[in-house]
Amino acid sequence: MDIEVRRRPVKYARIEVKPDGKVIVTAPEGYDVGSFVERHRGWLEAKLGEIDGLREVAEKGFPIDGEFYQVIRGRKAKVHERFRTVVFSAYPDETLAELKAYLRPKILALVSGYSQRMGVSPKKVFIRHQRSRWGSCSSRGNLNFNVRLVSVPPELREYVVVHELAHLKFQEHSKAFWDFVGRFYPDYREAREELRKWWSIIELNPYWRWLGGGT
Repeated sequence: MDIEVRRRPVKYARIEVKPDGKVIVTAPEGYDVGSFVERHRGWLEAKLGEIDGLREVAEKGFPIDGEFYQVIRGRKAKVHERFRTVVFSAYPDETLAELKAYLRPKILALVSGYSQRMGVSPKKVFIRHQRSRWGSCSSRGNLNFNVRLVSVPPELREYVVVHELAHLKFQEHSKAFWDFVGRFYPDYREAREELRKWWSIIELNPYWRWLGGGT
């Protein structure tokens, strides 16, 4: 196991498996991390086994709308839906710009349709390359969506839009918030679970690593 131990002034030790399979243990000084890991070995092995399965999926190509496209290296970045191919230029920023351009009208259509149904009025909509969340809603009513949403199935993208629009009424993840989300997207629990898997797929995907400046 790839384990990183972080010594912090915490009361209880905790263990976390990152989407890329790295295990992080946070524990106070002097804590027996080896025994702690052994007690959780069964859970860890199951979690890492799941990530290994997702790794195989992630290496099939570049995900667009939940499907895996063949990647072609070329001069100008372009998504070709008809041929299930995506051209990557030599520069990550140019390819990200094409992915944002492909995603933006899909996001705007969802925002327009759901904002009317939900009785909310968002301000500006931004597509950004973020490393920690699918979307966010600012205190000014602006919506931010991660360009990584270009990779997930359309129904999961739809959930993220509903989630962020709901924040225009409820800032916190309260019961009222989830009740409101459930009125417009009843299967939100299943969507959240599927999105966690897709986040791992994206983290493990070699092309997304390249877009993020990795190797």
